[in-house]
Amino acid sequence: MATATAPPPASTATRVKWLPLLLAIVIGLALFFMPAQHGLTRAGQTALAITAFTIVLWAFGVMNNGVASVLMMALLIPAGAKPALVFSGFASGSWWILLAVLYYGFAMQKTGLAARVSYYILSMFPASYSGILGAFFVIGTALSLGIPSMTVRTAIMVPIAWALVKSLDLKPRSKGSALIMLTTIEMAVVPGLGLLYGSLDGPVVASVFDLKHLPLSYLAYARVLYLPVFVLCALIVFGNQWVLKPERALAASPEFVRNKLRELGSFKRDEMITAFIVVCSIVFWSTDRWHHLPSFFVGMVGLSIFALAGIVGNADIAGGISWTLLLFMGGIFSLNNVLTEYKLTDWLAGYFVPIMQHLTFNAVIALVAVGIATLALRFLDPSGFIAIVVTFVPLVDTTSAAGIPPMILTAALLIPSVPFWATYQNIWVAMGEGITEGLAFSGAERLRLATTYAVFALLTVAASVGYWKLIGAL
Repeated sequence: MATATAPPPASTATRVKWLPLLLAIVIGLALFFMPAQHGLTRAGQTALAITAFTIVLWAFGVMNNGVASVLMMALLIPAGAKPALVFSGFASGSWWILLAVLYYGFAMQKTGLAARVSYYILSMFPASYSGILGAFFVIGTALSLGIPSMTVRTAIMVPIAWALVKSLDLKPRSKGSALIMLTTIEMAVVPGLGLLYGSLDGPVVASVFDLKHLPLSYLAYARVLYLPVFVLCALIVFGNQWVLKPERALAASPEFVRNKLRELGSFKRDEMITAFIVVCSIVFWSTDRWHHLPSFFVGMVGLSIFALAGIVGNADIAGGISWTLLLFMGGIFSLNNVLTEYKLTDWLAGYFVPIMQHLTFNAVIALVAVGIATLALRFLDPSGFIAIVVTFVPLVDTTSAAGIPPMILTAALLIPSVPFWATYQNIWVAMGEGITEGLAFSGAERLRLATTYAVFALLTVAASVGYWKLIGAL
């Protein structure tokens, strides 16, 4: 007879929760009371202390991430930040598109559309881990041609992958589940980096090129970045399977897929409405260069149609999506504006620019150093957009003088720009956790594949130097 395991002593449970909180407080106070720094205002130093305090809360999961974001915003107000700035993230288009597409994912799961698409994917590709991951690589690449929003691509692909995981009877947080879900998120994000309008980084890149009066074209961007990004995606697809080897091989057969499709029957009304809204939204997002309407417009209309059709009911408004995620992301978007307002990233850039001046004697060393700096800055800049600006603008003159063109510097910044060691660094991983209710993968599994991505990204930057020299770009 097995004996029941005794619960951990109260002191142990408390230590696990309160030690990281104490660490957060100590780090925050240390930054608040440190001597005045050149180039950093007193208000900026206070904002830095609050940011560091909050980052520790997020990183260690001391409390609900949404509540931690609320606490951060509350602390910024007595620190001198205007409420309009503190809450600006909730007024941003990014927050509203996130709200809308989360309901898209909910509708795809509730109506069974995501499961149906998953079985069709299984029928077209080998029912193996390599086949499934390869399929999502193809899907992510195709969607990046017309949908620049990584958030939208994630919201479309993750529900499909999650339905697929459940249809294969993979246990929650198993290696097989984690492998499929984390790789799917990566394939929703990384392929778009290879095209100027394949991700929301594109407009940021265009703005810094314009700021420095540098020419930039769609084809020149693709010539430098598309092949390296393609290689990085291939490394991720095959490398992830080696690093996170599933417990067992998949035992799915074509008959399994056909049976599942027969069980679903013909297309139902709610599925057809959901599919119509998703397809119309993709067309809308793909044609934004012509209609110039914000991306969240169609999402808000789509949500209204879901409500009118009864797909999203009154109870679903509260429980259909993760409001913890929405509070967390609203705080993230607000933090970006606070960091810009107080010029914190400008102050940080002053520390690594002098270092870079000593590394430009070798292109590989210099560009890998830029990649490492990007990975480090993403601990402070969850969006990645500010990291691009504060790294590119001060470094481009130095690297150009050393024979490293601006487009090559941009590649070194973007290829390693989406790490996910901590959930707050990567909003798409946070979305994946929200959509799957935290059942898809564990923190340890995420850390292993996050490290794999970082290593592959830096290796890709180093290896691409030869390619860039071959095509005459470097």
